[in-house]
Amino acid sequence: MNIDLRQLRAFVEVVQAGSFSRAARKLGVSQSALSQAVRQLEDELQVRLLDRTTRSVQLSKVGVEFLPGIQRLLADLDHQIQDLRDLREHRRGHVTVACVPSVALRLMPVVLANFQREYPMVSVTLKEVSRHQIIAGLRSGDAELGIANVPGEDADLDATKLLTDRFALVMRRDHRLASQSAVNWMDGVAAGMIAMATGTGIRLEMERGLQELGRSSPLHEAEHPATLLAMVEAGVGVAPLPGLALPATDHPVLTFRRLLDPVIERDLYLIRRVGRDLSPAGRALYRGIQLVAQSIRERTAAGW
Repeated sequence: MNIDLRQLRAFVEVVQAGSFSRAARKLGVSQSALSQAVRQLEDELQVRLLDRTTRSVQLSKVGVEFLPGIQRLLADLDHQIQDLRDLREHRRGHVTVACVPSVALRLMPVVLANFQREYPMVSVTLKEVSRHQIIAGLRSGDAELGIANVPGEDADLDATKLLTDRFALVMRRDHRLASQSAVNWMDGVAAGMIAMATGTGIRLEMERGLQELGRSSPLHEAEHPATLLAMVEAGVGVAPLPGLALPATDHPVLTFRRLLDPVIERDLYLIRRVGRDLSPAGRALYRGIQLVAQSIRERTAAGW
């Protein structure tokens, strides 16, 4: 079948204008050329789309069924082309990213700072939610990209590993454990461990790697890494957190030490919906996230 966009646009324009002459003037083509394009479309489809009289042009029964789908197709194509032009010219765009809170705390600010410099007119909505909410958002289309641990087996989602995050114990600089180069999990329990709430991704990773933690209740729990950091700073206890949630190395009050016996790690994945093309802005942000993750991997390779 040999159908082109010129024929489809000609058909839609004639319907909207109500006559070949008015449509031809709007498109800047001759009436005969326009009529020929519509006739070629009908010949290719082997149906009559328009009922023509000397005074009017009306949709046939088949044309009534055909028109809405073609209008959607052309509108979507025009939108995609405009998106490409706008992104190329840094004019506009929007991306929604859903990620676990620890990623929003450390990784995404660096990503967005770099992204804003390159695409200043593209806006990003960052949703800090649980892994289950991330998956649901990707399936429903509420989020274009997701970052989470343990993506699971889901044929609808494409998960690319970003980096491996290792746990450490956060404490005040004046804490007695700060004099050690590394600590073990039992040191943390003895010092008064506070932890992420049951059911959060970080807690699940801890319980998976350290069965004793599941049987030993922490002193206090919180659902956001920033809350745990504030509690440690206030002297409430010490907190095990993965690398992306750790305080800055030059933090005036807080520090952290490697956690051993056992070493517990989590894998983070960049997730998108299979079969759904990313928007131009989404593709650019996807690349930006990968570049920052690569930089983190390279910096930590020589460390722990």
